[in-house]
Amino acid sequence: MDKETEEKYRQAGALARAACVAGSKQIKEGATLLSVAELTESMIKDGGAELAFPTNISIDSQAAHFTPRHDDDLVFERGQVVKLDVGAHVDGHIGDTAITVEVGSSVHKDLIRASKEALNVAIDLVHPGIPISTIGDYIDQTIRSYGFVPVENLTGHGLERYNLHAGLNIPNIRNAGKGRLEEGVVIAIEPFASTGEGKVGGKVLGNIYLFNKKVRVKAPEAEDLQGAIMEQNHSLPFSERFCASVISDPAQPLHLLNRRRGIFGYPILSDVPGSFVSQAEHTVLVTEGGCEVLTKTK
Repeated sequence: MDKETEEKYRQAGALARAACVAGSKQIKEGATLLSVAELTESMIKDGGAELAFPTNISIDSQAAHFTPRHDDDLVFERGQVVKLDVGAHVDGHIGDTAITVEVGSSVHKDLIRASKEALNVAIDLVHPGIPISTIGDYIDQTIRSYGFVPVENLTGHGLERYNLHAGLNIPNIRNAGKGRLEEGVVIAIEPFASTGEGKVGGKVLGNIYLFNKKVRVKAPEAEDLQGAIMEQNHSLPFSERFCASVISDPAQPLHLLNRRRGIFGYPILSDVPGSFVSQAEHTVLVTEGGCEVLTKTK
């Protein structure tokens, strides 16, 4: 990887982390989810980068793929376990990072510590040649040592230019993952710890979408929206809030494009009802002597 590309990854990573940390400090009882999403995304854009994906704000049993609508009035409540997942890109080079916050209490401090410590252990292991399965083994072992279970069907992932999930999968469970890490690759490591079954699923959409293909639509607003999506977010996820900036009421056009399979709607991924999930994430560059954490504040 050339120096210019490395620097773009560093810029994206540092900005994503700064936005994530700033957003996490605003997660307080009574604050709106929308205000936190808007703050993090504004910081990324004001810093000269673009969104790699809409800010994810997942609560309690939710692990991923929820972001508030443009008119959302949801507020944080005491005792909630909130995952804040933020991504930025500079010329397509992505930084992806996440923090878990418990609102106004500390009942779940060990759960939060479990995913954070698993991330630290994994980062310490990273070097060229390490079997990817070894990383999953240690993440699994660390989370279970706290009395929780890792989420088996969510993984870390490789990052490439304009590609949020490229090639490599970094498992959170033992006996999983193929191949070895190579110098120069960029990966996001994101352990999830759960009090539930350690498996997520869901069918309810979380206001996050991905362009799939251009489709023929007769509705003018849907046609206008499709054009804006193709121009601005061709290969990266986008939110209902982006769509609301293009047309005043995006609900029906989004439904139409999703039904025609022009776009893909991400479902909210949750463990069993009543469970709690924590997440910690950093983006790292595999270097000759180990790795460089790209999502860190300077």
